[in-house]
Amino acid sequence: MKIVSTAKEMQEIDERAIIDYGVPSLELMENAGQGIVDALTRRFHDLSTKRILVFCGKGNNGGDGLVTARLLSNTGIDVKVILLEKQTDLKNDAAVNADLASKQGIRIIELIKVSGHILDYHLRSCDIIIDALFGTGLTRPVSGVYEQAIEKINQAGKFVIAVDLPSGVDSDTGQLMGPHVRPNLTLALALLKRSHLLYPAAEIMGELKTVDIKIPPEAIDSQSLKVHVTEEADLRPWFPKRSADSHKGTYGHVLVIAGSKGKGGAAALTALAALRTGCGLVTLAIPESCQKALEFCPLEVMTVSASETDSGSFALSAKETLLNNCKGKSAVA
Repeated sequence: MKIVSTAKEMQEIDERAIIDYGVPSLELMENAGQGIVDALTRRFHDLSTKRILVFCGKGNNGGDGLVTARLLSNTGIDVKVILLEKQTDLKNDAAVNADLASKQGIRIIELIKVSGHILDYHLRSCDIIIDALFGTGLTRPVSGVYEQAIEKINQAGKFVIAVDLPSGVDSDTGQLMGPHVRPNLTLALALLKRSHLLYPAAEIMGELKTVDIKIPPEAIDSQSLKVHVTEEADLRPWFPKRSADSHKGTYGHVLVIAGSKGKGGAAALTALAALRTGCGLVTLAIPESCQKALEFCPLEVMTVSASETDSGSFALSAKETLLNNCKGKSAVA
């Protein structure tokens, strides 16, 4: 199963990795940047001809973007950073990585110091935009220079990658906090967040991939995380291989009690669902007036009719028929 976290749960996991397992926060940020670069390389194969513009905020998401820019620059890729805050206002790991990027010769453009024409020029000139403005850190509607930047990103018509979450999305509720980036690719860091799966935010994620930032597995207390995504591997043990000398009676018999006048489709769908789960036999118990319509839908399903009311639903007198048909069944739906 894939674990899904809230912003607070992810913060607690990061803190456990740092405090309890001795992983420096700068190392986690470096791992995030490397994971983003690796994902970009897999997506585009050859980045050598691409010009990349990284939009960075002042928090850890911006720090991830700055690491990404530095690592891309290390390989000779043309990369520039659009910083939505003064570089001198950055703190902690984001400040460290901004300083490293500057020393490496990466151009960091403070948006508040340039005109809209300069930003438009860089947007026209780039091939790929990386959104590292907010991540999971957004707690209020987007406004001001961030709102303007998001609108420019969406209007640019370039391939957009969101780091962790598209900017403008509440990480826990799936709500869109005003203007929001509409990426082609979203790279979830370490774990999926709830808004990767909750609408309306889930609709704007584009392609969704998870990036391993090498948090020790022990730091992720899956028992305390209440939301998980079921995967094919989780279900496979419930569908064992079938023996060559088995038959339909080997795999159970489900009785479906469903339907009423005008609602026969629900009964047919339930019976079909029972077949799809792998049971060998399905009997569909339906009110008398439904039997003719449902006798061959689906073809594999057997039917039995029971007495009905004037409105076409099961009558109380159908009880004996239904109970008798429960005998010998593996399950009743």
